[in-house]
Amino acid sequence: MDTESNTKTEKIPNTEVKTEEPDKLIKAIGEIGKWQIMLWLLVAFPTKAISAWHQLGIVFIAPPTSYMCTETNLTNSIEINTCYSDCVSYDFYTDFENTIISQWELICEKAWLANFSQTICMFGVLIGSIVFGYVADRYGRRPALLVACMLQLVTTVVEAFCPTYWLFTTVRFFIGAAIAGTMLSSFILMMEIIGPLKRELMNCLCALPMPVGQMLMPLFGYYLRSWDRYCLGIAIPNVLYLAYFFILPESPKWLLSVGKLEEASKVMTQAAKWNNLPSHNMLDVAKSIASEKEKTSEPIRKPTYLDLLKTKVLRINTLCSCLIWFVLGMSFYGSNQYIGQTSSNVFITVALAGVLQFPGILLSGILSKYFGRKITLISFFIVCGGSNAFLIVPEDWFAVRLTMGAVGVGCASGAFATMYMFTTELFPTVARNMAMGASSTTSRVGSMIAPYIAGMTVFAAWLPPVAFAVVPLLGAITCLFLPETRGKALS
Repeated sequence: MDTESNTKTEKIPNTEVKTEEPDKLIKAIGEIGKWQIMLWLLVAFPTKAISAWHQLGIVFIAPPTSYMCTETNLTNSIEINTCYSDCVSYDFYTDFENTIISQWELICEKAWLANFSQTICMFGVLIGSIVFGYVADRYGRRPALLVACMLQLVTTVVEAFCPTYWLFTTVRFFIGAAIAGTMLSSFILMMEIIGPLKRELMNCLCALPMPVGQMLMPLFGYYLRSWDRYCLGIAIPNVLYLAYFFILPESPKWLLSVGKLEEASKVMTQAAKWNNLPSHNMLDVAKSIASEKEKTSEPIRKPTYLDLLKTKVLRINTLCSCLIWFVLGMSFYGSNQYIGQTSSNVFITVALAGVLQFPGILLSGILSKYFGRKITLISFFIVCGGSNAFLIVPEDWFAVRLTMGAVGVGCASGAFATMYMFTTELFPTVARNMAMGASSTTSRVGSMIAPYIAGMTVFAAWLPPVAFAVVPLLGAITCLFLPETRGKALS
């Protein structure tokens, strides 16, 4: 099948969609207008910014903490950050009043538990990507987003009052799952209500809240210097999600894809009114779109993850997308790992990492619009790999390491933003969220591996920079197997 042709159709079980359908839909509701911007402000922006606080907040929950034994039977001198088998109690020294490390004495043989809670959170993101991807495609974007938001609201409040470490870690798993649901479902919703000519713009708008949230996060950490107060502080804004029961619409594209024409026409009417477009006879427009699909469609049934592998084109797109997302997860968190080593002030480091993502995200929108998704991704991967290779220089070359680390973070974030949009364009509506979920899952695997690669300095100082330089090149090569989607309507 010719994937480059606008006149061909893409078949997966139960659906065969022509490119005329999204053209008619976008013509009815508008490429972009007050309705789309309103949903971005009320849905996409809060979910992404708040998710950053929870996903990256471990730096303020378990910051670097020194300790010293204060009561022991040993007669020799006591040294800081040293464990003693007969030590009765320890004092902890950090910039914070209380951390999970001091709360549950996660030192010595229990030191690994501090980062383990973050690993479990990322594992929750992995599972949540799969579960909510399936829910969103089978039951709708709105139900998936509402369930994820309510789960995030409840678990983030409970997190602040956990009396034991293991309960805290269990709650972190469900927070991670909720984060995956809110980020993926909100992004897919926004991509499905925007026209192809404005998709690059909306992609940038949806990517920017994440670094904005990361830049604001140090304020919570600075003024709420206890892990439980910090958790409660970032949980309170989640109350905003209660309003979604009243303002959140379903994706009209999804409603049309599953044959719910009356519901789709109501959402389309609302959008048209907000955007000052003709809003009458929307049901006739929905029926017209549906009638074109029914000429060649099979009976509608619920999609499954196996549908992503049913045709050769979908198999290639799925496998390549998953591999690229894996590379992105490893590259993005690997670059952040190195940039984080350039400053001893955790507040400055976190804010700086957020600032450095802006150039990459903005450049992603410009390059994607004028040169296409493939060229943009390949360029980001090559520059990211090259900049990471320069991190092999000695540690006293501070300026070089800081500059190259900044370039790596910017390119990784730009590639991430591009791939979010690219993935939505590679798959049809009835399987789009599942494709995003599967791809995001592999990304979380990459992000979980990144810290271990960074820790290979114990074997050889050159190993981590070389690994983080080679991996992006693998992503660049994989891009060559995917079709270009710039300017194409969503199928």
